[in-house]
Amino acid sequence: MSENFLTTFMIFALQQTGAERALVVDHDIRILETVNLDDESMGATDFNAMDCVIRALDSGNPLITNNAVLDPDHAPVTNTQFRNLRLVVVIPVIGLGALYLDQPISKGVIAKEVVNRLMTLASDAVEEGISSLDDLAERYRAIP
Repeated sequence: MSENFLTTFMIFALQQTGAERALVVDHDIRILETVNLDDESMGATDFNAMDCVIRALDSGNPLITNNAVLDPDHAPVTNTQFRNLRLVVVIPVIGLGALYLDQPISKGVIAKEVVNRLMTLASDAVEEGISSLDDLAERYRAIP
């Protein structure tokens, strides 16, 4: 169920957030699927998806950050131009892996409420064995 669920969850999360890029990894941090991420963008110096994924998995909590500043102690020092600044969201799926989403900051933010609802959905779906897009949508609508 894990790889299939993570891929379906990624598609659902992209639909809900409108994020531009995404990837899912399994519990061994192996990339299972990507959307709009090629080898060139994965190797870019400002791309820190795996660091973000590891931090979210270690904490068990969603991560909302950007591609320029991961450590708030370094916030005043950055060389990333605004047009290259990206919002980053990572949602750990406990026991299975994690979902990484990003988009240009100029496109707006992904609301913390949406991130929290996706986190709840992932937990509920794994516990209840939900794996289809339609079932995920129905369960997502039921989350208060």
